[in-house]
Amino acid sequence: MKKGKNSTKYIIFALGTSLLILIFVGYTDLGNLSTDKNSTTTFVTVKNETIRVSQRGSGKDILLIHGSPGMIEDWNDITEALAKEYRVTSFDRPGHGFSSSNQYTYHIKDNALITEQLISKLNLKNPLIVGHSYGGSTAAYMAVHTNKKNLQFLLIDAPLYTSRPRKIYKLISTPVIGKGMALIASYTIADNQIRDGLSSMFQNTAKEKIEYLIKERQQIWSQPKVIYTKSKESVNYQEDLNAISHQYKHIRSAITLITGKDSLGTLRKDCERFHEEVHHSELILLDKTGHYIQFDKSQDVIEIIRHKMRSDTLILQDTLD
Repeated sequence: MKKGKNSTKYIIFALGTSLLILIFVGYTDLGNLSTDKNSTTTFVTVKNETIRVSQRGSGKDILLIHGSPGMIEDWNDITEALAKEYRVTSFDRPGHGFSSSNQYTYHIKDNALITEQLISKLNLKNPLIVGHSYGGSTAAYMAVHTNKKNLQFLLIDAPLYTSRPRKIYKLISTPVIGKGMALIASYTIADNQIRDGLSSMFQNTAKEKIEYLIKERQQIWSQPKVIYTKSKESVNYQEDLNAISHQYKHIRSAITLITGKDSLGTLRKDCERFHEEVHHSELILLDKTGHYIQFDKSQDVIEIIRHKMRSDTLILQDTLD
């Protein structure tokens, strides 16, 4: 009997020690990448967060906001072309890529506030704001709340009403031990989860390129901070959408939505519902594309953005005349 009690004590002690270690390592930078070796990016401080920023080209401003998870490189296919005519700015949202998450509370509102401060800090002049997925939801929040005039928004396959977090994200977002669990996930299941998740999100991209994109994202997205950020954003997503979706009808900014004709592979239903509520919005449906429209249909997205930029120039000229 005494031997059994001692064994139970050892087990409880071992579990308690393991739990404390898990909590401790979760709040370290173990597993996170320390520096970005890309010489084309820089870092700026916004709301106590260190944000990685890329700015290319010159001329009228375009600001790109990636999804969840995501990073500056999600825009590579369209940035190179657009930078020949415009100044194109993209950034890693808090907790993603090489940006910090010091005081990030993992809500859409945080991203909207940081985006607005970036616009001011980088001296962007009435930028066309382009958001993909979670970035599109952030752009929708900005359209609802912004006091800035002459802003145009382009939402690419964005959740606007509904989002259901996967069970793994609920588990990793658990208070206290969540960051430690994210660390374990980064060394165990992350690579396979990223591969499985991304493989189904392309319909019109070459297999070789998809493989390159997967490997690039396995390196960046498997960081514990990114896994934890993605989990927390997913768990908070529905609450955040509920807080803004009833206000869409009050939007006065010019908004264009891009989604795919395949409602199973894209968020077409949310985009169509938004278009019905916001009567002056424009809805563009593209064929043969998955969720990553900026890769599957990069040339289409480039031409749509060019058209929006030229239309905006004509509007401004008419106003001045």
